[in-house]
Amino acid sequence: MSRRPRVLRPAIALATASVLGVTAAIAFGVLPGNSAQLPKSGHHGLSVQPVAGSAGESELQVTTTDAAKFVEQKRKRTKKPSNKRVKPTKPTKPSTTAPGPSATTQPTPSSSTQATPTPTMPGHTVGPDGTMTVPAGTWLPVDQAAWKAQLDEFEALKPRTPPATAKKNPEFNATCTYSHSGKNDPIVFPGQTGASHLHSFMGNAVTDANTDTDDLMQSGTTTCIPVEDRSAYWIPTLTDKSTGKAVEPKEMIVYYGSLLEDKTKTVPMPNGMRMLVGDAKKQAPTPVGAQNQFWCAGGPVDGVARSQDGNWPVCQNDGQTKGSLHFLMRFPDCWDGKNLDSPDHKSHVSYGGAGTCPKEFPVRIPAVTFVINYDTPGTTSGFELASGLASSMHGDAFFAWDTKTMADLVKSCVNQLVTCNKEKQF
Repeated sequence: MSRRPRVLRPAIALATASVLGVTAAIAFGVLPGNSAQLPKSGHHGLSVQPVAGSAGESELQVTTTDAAKFVEQKRKRTKKPSNKRVKPTKPTKPSTTAPGPSATTQPTPSSSTQATPTPTMPGHTVGPDGTMTVPAGTWLPVDQAAWKAQLDEFEALKPRTPPATAKKNPEFNATCTYSHSGKNDPIVFPGQTGASHLHSFMGNAVTDANTDTDDLMQSGTTTCIPVEDRSAYWIPTLTDKSTGKAVEPKEMIVYYGSLLEDKTKTVPMPNGMRMLVGDAKKQAPTPVGAQNQFWCAGGPVDGVARSQDGNWPVCQNDGQTKGSLHFLMRFPDCWDGKNLDSPDHKSHVSYGGAGTCPKEFPVRIPAVTFVINYDTPGTTSGFELASGLASSMHGDAFFAWDTKTMADLVKSCVNQLVTCNKEKQF
């Protein structure tokens, strides 16, 4: 298969996490190619920047300095569906909207008269004539009847009335703990037991290489709250080089929110949707100041030291202050409305730009963010991911919710621009 050219994908990131009594948040940021206007409130000075890498791997870039500073600021304040995959019948038509600014251009405010820029979609390539094509391979089409039934249920549901004291972040979350490990990946290597590197699974306890949507929906065991979230979430296993032992996440908060201008248009994602963010093949150093790296919460910005190889922070741990290792990643929030999965597990979704979704991805789904907390301050020996260096960190999500619960949370919380906690309360 030929190598795709490099692409930069626009992204706006949001996450808010409470870990060990410390409230952390990564709020709105803008990448080149996205001429979105930052909201007057909620930006918090976070720096988000693009970094070009291998084809298809450019992701949301968050500086650890801003992440940790914001942590400190907040702390001081208060039966089975068909798995038949099909090949796309034709390339996506070229966009008629104006292209976004170049990677060196600073984002500009949007306006009602401004043409919406066309973001570069993950996995897609654009030829010299402007024609956009999708990657070759097999696709997993959504069951349109099931999707319509889920939308009908959502539209018919009356939202709950939030109290005047409700927080004003449009989001809800599932708070999950470690479940199990295995060399399995039902998205990338479905049905191939042992074909993957070692993963740490959160959420649905039945997840293995053979898991499908029906398995997740029928399982009654999950490590997430609320229990109506039967999704499976997984990341490469982290190993402490000083002991050779795995370090499993103490907690992973999965935020479902909205970063687009009209949050009332956000709808639940269909059950069975799969997504992948990050690049397991990326093997690059992550020294101080690098983007998309592990960072310390509860301690100094980059810890009191670095690992011997320079790629991992060592967080403060003096008996009074104990920092802990964290990682954050965000998934796309726009869907093509046709496929639950794509050949590269990215091309059926896209990040929004200019406050809206590109026309090829018209369905606005919740922006999902993983905030991962490892209960370790780190060591000078550093760590190793099952996929390699820290830069290879990536996450997978296989969504399966009780549809009425997700419908209520999207409509009552996200659509009404208020915050709901893991107990589904305002």
